[in-house]
This record gives sequence, C-alpha cells and structure tokens, in this order.
Amino acid sequence: MIRLLSIGRYCEAKNYDNVPAIVRAIIAEHGVSDLRWFIIGYGGDEDLIRRKIAEAGMQSHVILLGKRENPYPYIKACDIYVQPSRYEGKSVTVREAQMLCKPVVVTNYPTAPSQIRHGIDGVIVPLDNAGCAQGIADFIADRPLQQRIINYLSTHDYGNEAEVNKIYQLLK
Repeated sequence: MIRLLSIGRYCEAKNYDNVPAIVRAIIAEHGVSDLRWFIIGYGGDEDLIRRKIAEAGMQSHVILLGKRENPYPYIKACDIYVQPSRYEGKSVTVREAQMLCKPVVVTNYPTAPSQIRHGIDGVIVPLDNAGCAQGIADFIADRPLQQRIINYLSTHDYGNEAEVNKIYQLLK
C-alpha cells in the first residue's frame, strides 16, 4: 500500500477539498489502486472535505485523521508527504518531512520553487487536479527518483539551528 500524508488546517488554502478527485484520478486513470491519503488537521472546511470524499466514493482511500498532538510518527510511517496547497508561505510541514528524509510532493503554488528544488529535494506537480494526479502517479512509479531524493535529504541539514545561532551572535 502507498501511504500519502498531508498535514494542515482544513481550509481553502490547503486544497484538501480537491484531494478526493485527485485520488480518484490516480486510481482510475493511472492504475494505482492500493493507495491511502491520510490528512492530519482540523478546521472549518472539514464538512466540505468529508462531503467531497463521499461524492467521489473515496472513503477507503482518503482518510481524515483529525488533530494529532504529535504528527511525527505519521510522517515517519508515510511513503510520500504531499502538500497539495493552492497557496503557501513557507510550509513548515514540508520542511519537517524533509528533515525526516521523506520524499515530498508539492503543487506549483507561487512560493513552491523557493522551498523545493524539483527533482533534488522534492518534486513540484501542477496545481490542477489532472496534472496533480499525473504528477503524483508518476512520482509513485519512479522509485529511483524517490530514492535519490531520500539519499539527498539524508545528507543535508534541513534544521534551522545554524540560523538561530546567527541571530544569537547578532544579539551579543
């Protein structure tokens, strides 16, 4: 089973309302049937997302986990971390997934290239549902690319300790 994971508020910016249609396309058009997309979060759009899951018939493939005190075991257990956002500033959860050496997929929101170097420390896929489904399905199938990204992440420091230390030095 392929385990995708997303973490964030259940709101328009995160684009979770389109996840059921994306998953349906991955399954129907790209033949990836043994797939579960878990979403950790909470917020005002939960009812909308649940309705979209039911309308798409994706209840066994898109699972809302609700709020979790500690998301790190879920990140560790996933195969791919996905940030399907319509827009983002700098996603903390993307960075956390990278720190845990998880392959990351983000949609092509305006700030995506400032956080992901496509094909090096993650992949950027189109924001539209069909393009997103195609990009995720292609990435699932490309195990060598996933492994190259994991290897890259394991040799790079994605923490911010060095930056915090610079600030401390300036404050002295």
